[in-house]
Amino acid sequence: MNLSAIYSLIYTLGELTLAEKGISSAKVILTGFVVVFSVLLLLIIVIKVYSSIVEKALSTGQKKKSKKTEEPPKPMPAVVNVNVPAAAESSDADEEIPGEIIAVISAAVASMYGGEKKVKIKSVKKSGSARSAWANAGVLENTRPF
Repeated sequence: MNLSAIYSLIYTLGELTLAEKGISSAKVILTGFVVVFSVLLLLIIVIKVYSSIVEKALSTGQKKKSKKTEEPPKPMPAVVNVNVPAAAESSDADEEIPGEIIAVISAAVASMYGGEKKVKIKSVKKSGSARSAWANAGVLENTRPF
């Protein structure tokens, strides 16, 4: 074959009709759809398998925890002695905390520790925060990273 015959063959192959161009572009599009959807289905299957493995691991972990915690809880003592001063030591009368507040704080501490440890509250002071405890909790909750 001579060089002019090769050029004429390439020229005739380059000229496709509109129907042939449509068919070839439809083949490319269809192949793309098949590849994309098959990869998506594969990803869905992988995620389902992974989630079932995680669920099984969590359920076996919870079963083990429930077996360990089946022993009956220890009864709480009716009265817990907690040494609490009548009022917080402060130089200003504005910073004095009422005895009822100290009693509530000591009751919360006593219920938290139960009868396991001997608890002694040495002092109770007002926090120096400008925000209330509820406002601080809200800020912490809303700014916690994922």
